[in-house]
Amino acid sequence: MTATPLPTLHGKTVIVTGAAGDLGQAIAASCLLAGAQVALLDRDADMLLRSRQSLPDADSRALALACDVADEAATRTAVEQIAAHWGGIYALVNNAAAVTPGCKVADLAPEQWRQALDVNLTGAWLMSKWAIPHMARAGAGVVLNIASQLGSVAAPGRGAYGASKAGLIALARAIAVDHAAEGIRALSLSPGAVATSRLAARYGSAQAASDALAAKYPAGRLGTAEEVAQTAVFLISEAASFITGTDIRADGGYTAI
Repeated sequence: MTATPLPTLHGKTVIVTGAAGDLGQAIAASCLLAGAQVALLDRDADMLLRSRQSLPDADSRALALACDVADEAATRTAVEQIAAHWGGIYALVNNAAAVTPGCKVADLAPEQWRQALDVNLTGAWLMSKWAIPHMARAGAGVVLNIASQLGSVAAPGRGAYGASKAGLIALARAIAVDHAAEGIRALSLSPGAVATSRLAARYGSAQAASDALAAKYPAGRLGTAEEVAQTAVFLISEAASFITGTDIRADGGYTAI
């Protein structure tokens, strides 16, 4: 019986959007540790630079590019620059997500709805649109959309966010079906509540977030950015070569009850 290989991304080029945030930075760091060269994209140039400087082997294997994923021209330019810099693209991790307000669907302002869809969903489609041809030319590639448990179940006041994340799950399935013959896999990863600075800001502190949410999870706690990142590395690696067109939930059991 052939042993299953440990996840490795040695020599492969991976793009991570939303790379200045806690989760994006953790995914980028885990990809670097797995041997990849990583392009970090974020619209916040200052935070992106700080994020890059904290990564292992950043000088030789990390490229930071300021990019608004909702901007068609900017995304195309970034993808072409990455492909030219490293000679191709193996994986795209669509992680960028807008901060969305906590309010009822009927109370959302049109611009709040549009921002959630433009960044979270249209941004992932644009990045995929430009990256997939490079993957196809190489005969292999992976698109991983970072969705959410709220793409499958609802929570009060999170309508715009949930709709965008449900769209990411559907988009991954569509890419998997449309581009399988080109050697491309696509899937989504749906985390539960993860202990990040963004979640702490929403609840007022990390402890307040844990107090409010941990009891809702069979695991009895919130997830960590590192746990989600390690799952992402596995999913884009050859160790997950038969996984495509599906959603993987790293949610501590939240959607099981």
